[in-house]
Amino acid sequence: MPYLDFNATAPLHPDARQAWLDVNDRSWHNPSGLYAEATIARDILDDARERLADLLDCSPERIVFTGGATAVGNALARHISTTVAADRTVAISAIEHPCMRDPFFAALPGRVVEMPVDRDGVVRLDDLAGMLRGGKTAFVSVMAASNETGVIQPWQEIAGLCRRHGAAFHTDAAQWLGKLSAAGIGACDWVTGSGHKFGGPKGVGFLVVAEAAAGFHGDRGGPQECGRWAGTENVAGIAAMVAALEACSRNTDETRALRAADRDAAERRLLAEIPGAFVVSGGAQRLWNTLAILLPGSDGKKLVARLGRAGVAASTGSACSTGTDSIPRVLAALGSPAHGMVRLSGGWQTTAEEWNTAVDALIAAARPAPTPRP
Repeated sequence: MPYLDFNATAPLHPDARQAWLDVNDRSWHNPSGLYAEATIARDILDDARERLADLLDCSPERIVFTGGATAVGNALARHISTTVAADRTVAISAIEHPCMRDPFFAALPGRVVEMPVDRDGVVRLDDLAGMLRGGKTAFVSVMAASNETGVIQPWQEIAGLCRRHGAAFHTDAAQWLGKLSAAGIGACDWVTGSGHKFGGPKGVGFLVVAEAAAGFHGDRGGPQECGRWAGTENVAGIAAMVAALEACSRNTDETRALRAADRDAAERRLLAEIPGAFVVSGGAQRLWNTLAILLPGSDGKKLVARLGRAGVAASTGSACSTGTDSIPRVLAALGSPAHGMVRLSGGWQTTAEEWNTAVDALIAAARPAPTPRP
């Protein structure tokens, strides 16, 4: 069964599985303990933090291990709501993932401004610069790459703009990490990562904390993570997450180009075979693994159901959006019709044959149903 829903979750990488088993077999102890075995668990945790910091180009002290991106979004929104002056605003892009968008709207009612994007879903730097020059914007959040369309945001330029105007910048790097190089992303003030998006286990993530945010804390309780995130650390899960990201980082530019070529070939076939189809954000730089194709007049959920019956795992977009307005909201921000989108997202191990199988199934699913005979 071709699996083309990697943006929702990736299968556990073999390196991650081995790391998880090794830690659970020999160092399953509480890393906060004072006995020798607990000290070994603490050493494994510290080593994982240092290795992740090396990948991100930041100091290990800035990394807080968490339960995932949603937990981070809620904690970060609470922190910003209590540390930013009441007369200052927060800016987020119009296509942010619900795990960031919803907590900020809840924690800062009336103080969140949505940044418009162009028709390809890219934040307009001139618009952002204008907002920052006004002096009212204290915090900006823009995802590094879109989970829905794969469009890549100019996060380096956004970070520079925010730095020049004294605003803090957060990037949700859940989709970027594991697909593109993690090097340098730690230069952003705040960075969110989620292990299961790149082959780590579910329920593990991290936050890179701004150097100026000495008072940040997430969940309250015990003194774990230097008092910034309570709860016994999932040492095995953390070790597995870092192992998965290290494994992804060993993929070469040549491999990435080959995988992008497979996606591009699938894209060309679909556009040639399905009248009226078009690629969402097709004019922008996108992740090499993502193809969001819109079939106007079709029902995306029905198409995905037909793909499932044909043995192809795909989605209509964000795994968190079922039963919500997330996909119509994102498509509206791009000026696209609100229905008929199918997202195919592959992984490093996805083959050209699997892309072709998915394309064949989608072409068949998009054919009009035969008219019943009278």
